Amino acid sequence: LSGNQFQGQIPSRLGNLTSLKYLDLSSNELNSTVLGWLSKVNDLEFLSVYSNRLQGNVSSLGLENLTSIKRLYLSENDELGGKIPTSFGKLCKLTSFSMRFTKLSQDISEILGIFSACVANELESLRLGSSQIFGHLTNQLRRFKRLNSLDLSNTILDGSIPFSLGQISNLEYLDLSNNKLNGTVSEIHFVNLTKLAFFRANGNSLIFKINPNWVPPFQLTVLELRSCHLGPRFPLWLQSQRELNDLDISSTRISAKIPRGFWNSIYQYFYLNISGNQIYGGIPKFDNPSMPLITTPSDLLGPIFDLSNNALSGSIFHLICQGENFSNNIEFLKLSKNNFSGDIPDCWMNWLRLRALNLGHNNFTGSLPMSIGTLSSLLSLNLRNNILSGIIPTSFKNFSSLEVLDLGENELVGSIPSWIGERFSILKILNLRSNKFHGDFPIQLCGLAFLQILDVASNSLSGTIPRCINNLSAMAITDSYDQAVILYSSLRSEGQSEIFEDASLVMKGVLVEYNSILNLVRSIDVSKNIFSGEIPVEVTNLQGLQSLNLSHNLLTGRIPDNIGVMRSIESLDLSANQLSGQIPQSMSNLSFLNHLNLSNNNLVGKIPSSTQLQSFGASSFAGNDLCGDPLSNCTEKNVLVPEDENGDGNEDDDEDGVDWLLYISMALGFVVGFWCFIGSLLINRRWRCKYCHFLDRLGDGCL
Repeated sequence: LSGNQFQGQIPSRLGNLTSLKYLDLSSNELNSTVLGWLSKVNDLEFLSVYSNRLQGNVSSLGLENLTSIKRLYLSENDELGGKIPTSFGKLCKLTSFSMRFTKLSQDISEILGIFSACVANELESLRLGSSQIFGHLTNQLRRFKRLNSLDLSNTILDGSIPFSLGQISNLEYLDLSNNKLNGTVSEIHFVNLTKLAFFRANGNSLIFKINPNWVPPFQLTVLELRSCHLGPRFPLWLQSQRELNDLDISSTRISAKIPRGFWNSIYQYFYLNISGNQIYGGIPKFDNPSMPLITTPSDLLGPIFDLSNNALSGSIFHLICQGENFSNNIEFLKLSKNNFSGDIPDCWMNWLRLRALNLGHNNFTGSLPMSIGTLSSLLSLNLRNNILSGIIPTSFKNFSSLEVLDLGENELVGSIPSWIGERFSILKILNLRSNKFHGDFPIQLCGLAFLQILDVASNSLSGTIPRCINNLSAMAITDSYDQAVILYSSLRSEGQSEIFEDASLVMKGVLVEYNSILNLVRSIDVSKNIFSGEIPVEVTNLQGLQSLNLSHNLLTGRIPDNIGVMRSIESLDLSANQLSGQIPQSMSNLSFLNHLNLSNNNLVGKIPSSTQLQSFGASSFAGNDLCGDPLSNCTEKNVLVPEDENGDGNEDDDEDGVDWLLYISMALGFVVGFWCFIGSLLINRRWRCKYCHFLDRLGDGCL
């Protein structure tokens, strides 16, 4: 009955099926709190209610009388908690018990104590990961002789790993990742684990002190020790693991060269992550370049190869251009933040499944290889912070699925290709900052409706900021996206692997690195160019924008009056332009604003009063003709705004001036006109006679 979206209570009538042995109600929406009626089903051996909405305490479910039960699965019920009752110790036939992703809150030693009687003789699988269990692992573990699978990951366990763990000779699967475990781990912990194939201890503070000549008694397929202390030497015993296909030893304090034998075995890995160490040396020529790589189902992310954040140097030619079978399968290649140098090899035509390529933060030189344009499945291309030159090749037009393009901090030249806005219809991040691009801002970029981050700062771009910028509709959304920017996800050996896109952005005047929360960021940075004209009022339609940097350009005119509608803005930098007029009163409505720079413009008048604006220092307003808190108090001179800056200017003063001039002009005109007329009559006898004759005729006419 699994996977049918059943809702409500589990019907107690099922208890009438007294001969029932197998009941699977998993992956529904059932919300029962009591299952005591199951005690009538005396022969029930299998019960699965995982991934439902069971509520209350596990002790109240009434499962303690299922004396025939062998496999009991209660996982993925978010509201199911409490403690495992002592009565579960009577379920002597229990071979598999799972309560992952619940609110189970209990000391692990108490749980092991409950199961250590008759249950320990049969129990083969115990999975309590992603719950709230706590405490220390104890020597009680040695009683579970038949245990082959133990999952205690993502809980609150602390203390050290007891030597008794190494006595569970049937153990094949061990996941202790993401706890607070500490202490030393040596080869003694594994002395009898001859069947161990899966071992995870990620995210702990364990120190591995293992003899460099140790030969393990097992053959692992999965080993993940991220953030443990494995170095400084490279673990030579890894070379004995011929079946290993999933290896994560990232951030394990290794500071050494990788042995040549390990390089020759990289083709066996489905997932390889050795990032975040101080591994040095170069990538050698491989002895077996044609060995086939482990393949992956088409619906999952394929092989992941991450050597980033190390001190590797030299050329990457052998890695990129050798081994056709190897390159044909890799989907995620990250070599960023090393010391690689030379040209980027131009032989990417064999990497047809590649979806993410990150070569950023190295010392690569030369032009962008044309063959990168053959990577038609590419979702993310990051070549940031190298010494690359030349133009963006037209072959890049083939990236029809591209979501991230980061070519920032290089020496690329030419104009920004207009086809970026025409061909990359789902682009979310465009970073071209700190290059040598020139020319106008292509209006075609306004068509990038999904764009969340636009950074073209520190180039030589000119012209005006296009009014169509409001077509960047993803920046107008005030609610965060549900999905992350490029979330690479694959199911690896029953564990979910997630790799987030990362980006380096200048936010609030500081370089910040984003990864897992990148989907929440919306930013425009066009600073340090030669843009002129006014700030387009259309930019205020981007009400989801969090950072806007237009500084160090030649922008003129006013700050848009309705800038206050950009309620999501946190960082606003308009400094070092030629903006004029007053600071709009609406700016006081920007309640999330925590970085503001309006300095070095031609702004005048009083700074609007608001808790937000007055929280900034004087440097945010310096280099203008502004007054008021946090600057000096306003005087009459500060308050008066020149006529060309404020329409009618000071209306009261202007109106008074016009009235006085009018009255004076009328008086002078009357006096001058009157005496000119009378004076003419007195001086000229002929004009005086004609004027009298005119008056006589006018009088006769009236009569």
